[in-house]
Amino acid sequence: MLKKGFNFIGNIKKYIIVSIAIMLVGVIATAVFGPVLDIQFKGGTKLSYSYTGDIEFADAEKALKDVFKADYSVSGSSDFSGDAKKLIISLGTNVPTETVDAAEKALQDTFKDNQIESSEVISVEASVGSRFFLKALVAVLIAWILVIVYVGVRFRKIGGVSAGITALIALVHDILVAFFICVIFRLPIDANFIAVVLTLLGYSLNSTIIIYDRVRENRRMFGNKLTLGELVNKSNNETLTRTIITSLSTLLAVVVVLVVSEIKGLTSLRSFTIPLAAGIISGSYTSICLAPCIWAKWKERQAAKATQNHGKKKK
Repeated sequence: MLKKGFNFIGNIKKYIIVSIAIMLVGVIATAVFGPVLDIQFKGGTKLSYSYTGDIEFADAEKALKDVFKADYSVSGSSDFSGDAKKLIISLGTNVPTETVDAAEKALQDTFKDNQIESSEVISVEASVGSRFFLKALVAVLIAWILVIVYVGVRFRKIGGVSAGITALIALVHDILVAFFICVIFRLPIDANFIAVVLTLLGYSLNSTIIIYDRVRENRRMFGNKLTLGELVNKSNNETLTRTIITSLSTLLAVVVVLVVSEIKGLTSLRSFTIPLAAGIISGSYTSICLAPCIWAKWKERQAAKATQNHGKKKK
């Protein structure tokens, strides 16, 4: 006898409405604010200076206003001990060596007691940044194609291609959520974000595969005694506790890293931990609510269409 549990398949319309609402908010935020691209993708210059003591970033901006003609931003970071502090100047254009030297001198004159020294200068041409961004997109697209192929082959007994496509839909949903979080919180799209995408590729896909695997096992056990909707509900309810516990433990680890890095001044980790945390939450939601439910509805429509066509042929 089938044990009663939460009716996931019966609430699919609500899940789709929630996802559409999230996507609309994200698209509007992107259209209004736009993403913040790191110099790795858009080109520009990043100057890093080591210093001691404490420095107000607003004072550093004032000290550099006569040095740079282009717009620039000032941020900072430090190691976990708090001893190695860095002042980071980011510009959207490349600057000559004379300007770099002038910036260092302006900072040293303003903060005479902080022992400011240049530690790193990174310059990326706009064309190089664009090519790097394109290569990153190509790598992600190849990964998505491999997802469909892998899931399609592994779950061919329950309609592998449809399972692969719905798993990909869930994955794209999670990545877009992470991207929209970066836009809303004004976090840079940099190498950290590429790491987030690759992490979610494995994490979200693994959660979805676990549910599909249970669906396959239950199909083998019950055959046609259960409808696809009942099959998905049963499989989801059986794996629900495991999925939630796994997600919460992973999310807790990410939050701990975020809190410790904020305490220690490692602000550069924000572009990794914040979107990753959002992607983990989204991944749990899509793996449980979206992917298997969309797959079940897809297969039901295919079956209904096949029955209808068979009936027409008999006539």
